Amino acid sequence: MALAIIQFEANQGKTTRFHIDIGTVNRFYAYSIGDDKTFTRNGLTFLENARFVSPVFGPLPPETLGRTFVEIPSDRFDFRYRYLQLYSFRDRQRNGPALSPIVPVPITSNSRPISLSFSSPSVMDNQLVPTQPFSYQQSYSTEMGLFSSIGKVVGKVASGVVKAVKAVAPVAAPILTSVLGPEAGVAVTGVTKLLDTLFPGTGGHPQQIKSQLQNPDTLNQIVSLISQLQKAKAAPSTAKALSFESYSPFPGKAMLPSGVFDQMPALMPLLGRSLHPETVRTISSGPMRSRVLLGTIAHGALEVGKHFPGFIQAIADELHNDDPDLLPLRNGLKGREPEYHRQETVQLHFAGIHPQITGGASRVLYRIDEDLTFPLVLDTPRPISRGTVRLLVKNPETLEVLAEEKYPVENLHSGPVYGNFRLSRGQLRSLKPNEEYLICAVLTWTAHSSHTGNKKRLGTSTAVLVTLVGDYIFDRLEGVEEKIPLNDPKEYRPYWHKVWQGDFAEDGQSIALECKYYYVLEPEERNNARMETMLHMDDQHRGDQSGKLKTGMVLSPQQLERLLAWISDKPRLDDEEMAALCCCEFRDSFHQLARTQVEFEGDEGDSATLWVYPEVDLRRVVLKQVMDSDANGHVLELSDRTVYFPVPSTVHFLGTSS
Repeated sequence: MALAIIQFEANQGKTTRFHIDIGTVNRFYAYSIGDDKTFTRNGLTFLENARFVSPVFGPLPPETLGRTFVEIPSDRFDFRYRYLQLYSFRDRQRNGPALSPIVPVPITSNSRPISLSFSSPSVMDNQLVPTQPFSYQQSYSTEMGLFSSIGKVVGKVASGVVKAVKAVAPVAAPILTSVLGPEAGVAVTGVTKLLDTLFPGTGGHPQQIKSQLQNPDTLNQIVSLISQLQKAKAAPSTAKALSFESYSPFPGKAMLPSGVFDQMPALMPLLGRSLHPETVRTISSGPMRSRVLLGTIAHGALEVGKHFPGFIQAIADELHNDDPDLLPLRNGLKGREPEYHRQETVQLHFAGIHPQITGGASRVLYRIDEDLTFPLVLDTPRPISRGTVRLLVKNPETLEVLAEEKYPVENLHSGPVYGNFRLSRGQLRSLKPNEEYLICAVLTWTAHSSHTGNKKRLGTSTAVLVTLVGDYIFDRLEGVEEKIPLNDPKEYRPYWHKVWQGDFAEDGQSIALECKYYYVLEPEERNNARMETMLHMDDQHRGDQSGKLKTGMVLSPQQLERLLAWISDKPRLDDEEMAALCCCEFRDSFHQLARTQVEFEGDEGDSATLWVYPEVDLRRVVLKQVMDSDANGHVLELSDRTVYFPVPSTVHFLGTSS
């Protein structure tokens, strides 16, 4: 049966030990700590003023029979907040709850002049609002910061190319090193100049380089790009580092930094060799999520590098550190595609790509709930007798391979590639609707080396950035229908947050707090959660006190949709409409950060409390509804649909004293 029994075992100094028994039906548990105030609902008694509500722990292994020991930090208890209650659940979503009697905990001492009080667990419909650790931070992404990240990624690829070319023609080393060296003031701007330097008289073998370059423009552009990177590093920047994310806790959308066009003009033509033209236009004109932008550039640059034999090993030697900006490159090298020598004279293309305008940008849309087919077109100077097409889905931020399919092909000529290059609906099941993915097509085949007669694997590739959608996709936020303060602590208790409580240690004492409060949307959460209050007080043992406080609330889209029914008569959203609001774009537009300063004054024995509650805007949200798609699952037509959704707009700080 479902149980929830907790018993005090021992005070161990820094921790207090308890024995719990939750039976064999429920395998998950949580606990709350509060004072002696309680409330009763449906015959059950709950702590009313909870100082702390733990996350859900579990599952307990079956062999424990639901019994275990729990150690709780002793500083979570004091003479006022010394009452403990255990909850058990059937699963992590808190279904099938059982709760224990409220247990008083023996306290040894408490000498702190200021005590903290955290949020209460009671909610509408008798649902707990847990407290979770504070894990958010402000993100001050700047144009110059993004430009630096792009420079690191492209620089590693260029360095790998240099090493690969050096290995083939050692006499090229002084020339390429001079481009990379600190005194590289003059750009080597063309492959002609490079090869001319290697002609007889230098002891070089220019044919070794010529033989591996079907398209000499590639090395021309790589050499130009290396020089441009060096100049970009050497030149002091006069651009102002503007924040494009304000105080958003998460990286949002960004335009391609202007420095890429001004200081790395060779980059975009190089990316055009391995990315679909629509994706190159998206990169150039933006805006894009900054990590998607960086990952897509990394993919395109890696594919260009494969034009040079030995490139994969050469760049692998460059990626030993854990720099997060280089994660796409590391994952790209671990991909499931076999290593091959890229042929620039053979080009592969996705056919029939038609973008749609949504969210103020051009995007390629495919249905996530249908089998998807990607027709391919080949441009080749000579027939290919047989080969293999690999169709891959990659996370565009990390280049991790999420789905893959392999198809044998034969008798390839310029024109359509005959085959049914398909990703099934089952393969897409693990992907999220309304998110972006890289669809990559890789064609490889074997040939014999004209010099050694040995077999070698040749290949080419293309990639397009797509968004997989259901019936709807988020487009934009529009005007405010109504402003609604959630100022009734009984009716809107889940949205009220007691963020701090302090006691005054002497007469006439002042306590000043600089406060930050975050609202963040977490699509994966089924319930709201209050963030742990993080407090830093200045080192003053007596007299006036001052400090900094930050906390916030994690909001669940499902709970906000339920709130819609409480505060308005607007239609509720169905599952497909809600799925459209769980995308990154809506989440990023939702985040809020409020700042304020508060000051309390009181005498010894007095206490003060700081509460927070929101005012929400009933916003008009415009979705794009899919009206037509072709047999390949490619979306061809969209129309507007307006829904309404509550979005926090103002944070009210309310101080009380007693």
